Amino acid sequence: MRRLAIFLTFTSSVFAASGTEPKDVSQAGIQTAFRILQKEYIRSNDLTFDVLNRAALSGLLQRLDFGAELVPRTSEAKSGALTGVQAELLTPQTGYLRPREFTPRETKELEQHLRDFVTKKVAHLILDLRSPSPPGDFNDAADMLSLFVPKGEVLFKMKQIGQTVSEVETNTREPIWSQKLLVLVDEETNNLGETMAAVLRQRKQALLIGAPTRGGAVRYETVPVDAGWSLRFARAEVLLTDDSSVFKKGLQPDFPISMPTTIKRQVFHATDASDVKSSITDKPRPRFNEAALVANTNPELDSYLKRSAGQALPEDAPRPSDTVLQRAVDIITARTLFQSAKIDWNRKAPVSNEPPARRAIPVTK
Repeated sequence: MRRLAIFLTFTSSVFAASGTEPKDVSQAGIQTAFRILQKEYIRSNDLTFDVLNRAALSGLLQRLDFGAELVPRTSEAKSGALTGVQAELLTPQTGYLRPREFTPRETKELEQHLRDFVTKKVAHLILDLRSPSPPGDFNDAADMLSLFVPKGEVLFKMKQIGQTVSEVETNTREPIWSQKLLVLVDEETNNLGETMAAVLRQRKQALLIGAPTRGGAVRYETVPVDAGWSLRFARAEVLLTDDSSVFKKGLQPDFPISMPTTIKRQVFHATDASDVKSSITDKPRPRFNEAALVANTNPELDSYLKRSAGQALPEDAPRPSDTVLQRAVDIITARTLFQSAKIDWNRKAPVSNEPPARRAIPVTK
């Protein structure tokens, strides 16, 4: 009975916090409801202490959302078919970087690619933080941010539960990239990527493009609970330099662009084996032109014959398109065109020597 009383007290507090029960029901009423169900429910024998205990834990985890979760111990280590930083020049003046798992090795790769971009005098950078990777170590987030933030500046703070003083992360090295950049985010951006995006935008070094993030900028701790499962829960909260937090709030992009998660993952899978540029450019259908005439070929006739024979054509299965990255490139292109345009707003229209046109005189009866 003592175990049941403890359980009922714990369960009632869980469901009271979750807001799933009527607000006017007291704690005593909740406990009474559980006791009645255990005695009078048509299948009260099914409501064992183990079943109720699991229901309480399930309700608590649902209430905490991504603040705590049970993970298989076999998946505690980072998983993924590919690791490393995907780097590419989308145009001679636009670089693209996407860390896949935010590891120390990727930090070194990120630095190498940034140095290469600076050497090539790349003017624009797109940092893609949409990789669906597990929560990472904030030392790696600090190391990656140090490549962009000036030396001596505060990167972020960590507020540990039960402590009044926050741990301050400060950049101790010279940055590699000092220009502004575009950052791609979405609901799968992990805790490190979300922190990097929040810091760069707060410093007005970056514009965010994509979908809202989920607000998981916290430090997680993983503790084994049995032979097969571990409990991963938020242990410390990330604070920005003004002590604001994005936990449970998330980041709202400066340029919201919706893109289904399934399509994004298809794009990542396709570009892992090829170039990123193929996801934002369309390959034109072969047509009969002067080059085909010189080569004595007719691609349109070949396509017609294949179609007539019931064969599939390459254009029948187009590759998935990354609309978020496309819009980022469009923004850079538009900005470059406007900056390069020389407009003299004070210039007057040239005076014409032609006589003014005569106005038509209406005919009246």
